[in-house]
Amino acid sequence: MKKILFSLAVLWSAAAAAAETTAAADSLNDVSVEEVEVQGRQKGTVISRINPITTEKISSAGLKKLACCNLAESFENSATVTVGFSDAVSGTRQIRMLGLTGTYTQMLDESRVGIRGLGSAYGLSYTPGAWLQGIQISKGTASVASGYEAIAGQINLDYRKPEGEDLLFVNAYFNSDLRGELNLASSFEATPKLRGVVLLHASGDPQMTDVDNNNFADQPQTKQINVANRWLYSVGSGALLHAGWQLIAEDRQGGQLNFNRRTDRDSLNKYGSYILNRRLNAFAKFGVPLGDDEHNSFALIGDYTLHDQESFFGQKIYNGTEQSAYLNALLQLEFREMHHLNFGLTARGDFYDETIKLPSSLSPEREILNGFLKHENEVVAGVFGEYTLNLADKLTAIAGVRLDQNNLYGTLLTPRAHLKYNITETLIVRASAGRGMHSPNLITDNIWMMASNRQIEVQEKPKMEDAWTYGLSLTAYIHKDEQEIATVSADVFHTEFTNQLIVDQEVSGKRIAIYNLDGRSYANNYQIDVNLEPVQRLGIFATFRYSDTRVNLTEMGMQQKPLIDRFKGLLNVSYATKFNKWMFDVTAQINGQNRLPSSQYVHYDYDASEYSPVYPMFFAQVTRRHRNLEVYAGCENIANYMQKNPIISAGDPAGNDFNASVVWGPLMGRKFYIGMRYTIPSWKR
Repeated sequence: MKKILFSLAVLWSAAAAAAETTAAADSLNDVSVEEVEVQGRQKGTVISRINPITTEKISSAGLKKLACCNLAESFENSATVTVGFSDAVSGTRQIRMLGLTGTYTQMLDESRVGIRGLGSAYGLSYTPGAWLQGIQISKGTASVASGYEAIAGQINLDYRKPEGEDLLFVNAYFNSDLRGELNLASSFEATPKLRGVVLLHASGDPQMTDVDNNNFADQPQTKQINVANRWLYSVGSGALLHAGWQLIAEDRQGGQLNFNRRTDRDSLNKYGSYILNRRLNAFAKFGVPLGDDEHNSFALIGDYTLHDQESFFGQKIYNGTEQSAYLNALLQLEFREMHHLNFGLTARGDFYDETIKLPSSLSPEREILNGFLKHENEVVAGVFGEYTLNLADKLTAIAGVRLDQNNLYGTLLTPRAHLKYNITETLIVRASAGRGMHSPNLITDNIWMMASNRQIEVQEKPKMEDAWTYGLSLTAYIHKDEQEIATVSADVFHTEFTNQLIVDQEVSGKRIAIYNLDGRSYANNYQIDVNLEPVQRLGIFATFRYSDTRVNLTEMGMQQKPLIDRFKGLLNVSYATKFNKWMFDVTAQINGQNRLPSSQYVHYDYDASEYSPVYPMFFAQVTRRHRNLEVYAGCENIANYMQKNPIISAGDPAGNDFNASVVWGPLMGRKFYIGMRYTIPSWKR
């Protein structure tokens, strides 16, 4: 609760790439002091020093190292989170964390439930990077207060605030693929007690390119309008009310270049995909201190989402409507400064209305009638408690447990524990262990299935996915002449599934089998990060991550999970001139091999290799800053590396061998861009 109130009251420091503070002294006894400007630079990526949970923070400065048009493009300077395409038709992005797909990572919107359900497949494109002030990435299971869904970790998004100091922020972007984007943000004071922020995003990709000459667009045509409004009201006596809404409308058309969705929709000779998403979200958060002690407080959080989707992939049709309601009540108590107790009640309901149509050659009708491919209405009610022990800032221990009753899966018990110990002032060790669960959604969790002509065979009713995640990390802070010049962090995480829904595309070249885990499924993840500033205004960030993810498949036994990269290495070098007038950022990546699905790799033109090749990626950007204006230009994928033959049997989209779902690398080549950021500060600033 303390964190919620704090996030409502405090603006994230340094909202621009260079933090700037101005002080003008009053005249006193005929002595005057001229205006003084102090310049500093915020690190792009840091490991939290305070949080007991291993947490990586991407600051506003880190988000500006690349164009970061949306959340999917905000992780290029991170090895913790990897983003790739789910298929080569729809342009849908998916994340991977700790060697696991994004369905096992919980998304939060300023500590409340973020995009999930029907919107989860496309949610990465629904958060413009210009709207964000920072991102917190927590590894492993998180606090039980957030629910039972975090298995690999949590990603919490920190938006521009109503109490922000920018009267107007404008961001415009344009690239060589003709993508255009405009973002506006305005924080204002309506009354002394009421402040608001308005956020606006409009973007479009009008051009369909075909660099690999397979007659399929490398990326879909997209249009998106995204509007949000948030309010902060000071009720009095320390109580705060935070409320807002967001409205999103997006359509995207992909497939063959000559496909017309109005005239070719039922044609077997032409292949196209079309996705129309409309989404409304509204929320309210109320927090009030109990008595004179700010550490004792009560909070109530409510959230409602309506998501409507119409889509088709060739001859496959998926239409769905989801309504979700969420309520969370939290009570925080502190005893003698070292003992903290959190209690809470949670209720959530997800209600669906879906239509799924698959050609009879692709799926037996009985599977649709059984409803295994559809979401079932899900209602969950739970209670949780969490105890925190803080011993003189030397040791912090958190033990929590929650008990939920789910109408589909029965009683769910979720224990979690975290430990942080300061070995010295500059050496910190953390450990964590906990259980996480995920209610599977067959279509939205595996939207890539829609981009192939394989038969979908649901062999049994899906069970709740259930896993235990254990983690250990060590962080060292290196000083020279009493100045911190480097941070080195290393961690290891192990996830062991007791049950997992297996979507097996290796049973044959003609079908996809869906069944519950029989045997082991686990992921081991190792990572090291080095963040240093050897000289003033020069920053170097290097990271390397290795993942080993294995699963037991019915026909093949224990195998490395396909399409999960084995490793990722990254080096980012940043330099700023005096007063941050010029800023330069260069990023180099090395991306590891993916095991290709065994029944498919012979189609790939890689000498029938079982693995995709190791490939590099390079990015560069230069920014010129003058007062309140920043102009930036850069290039993505400088080496112009692209995956060859991302669509199997592209020349026969109606055939049984057509498959656009085996994607492991970039689908678009070199991209140049230019943009600007302009800020009008509040007159009270």
